[in-house]
Amino acid sequence: MHIISRIVVAATVLIAFPALAEPASEAATTAVPKVDVASADSGPAEKKADPMICERVQEIGSLLRSKKVCMLKSQWDEQRRSDRSNIERSQVQRGLQPAS
Repeated sequence: MHIISRIVVAATVLIAFPALAEPASEAATTAVPKVDVASADSGPAEKKADPMICERVQEIGSLLRSKKVCMLKSQWDEQRRSDRSNIERSQVQRGLQPAS
């Protein structure tokens, strides 16, 4: 079970890494959804519904180094959904490949 959690964390970091780097083009920013400024100014009720959440993400290859990543709750949910989808797709593709 511990190995599976490490794989999930590694996949999350790998997928989130391009979102943490400065994008070279507009196409590179598709990993993290953008927040509309007009909807962000709607009031305190909107902020309570979608709060900013910061998490420490362990760097791959290091037992001690980690980064603090802050995103809105909706962005974390979308990131986790995307990670889960990528892992499931990877597992299905592995099962479809012929054994050599």
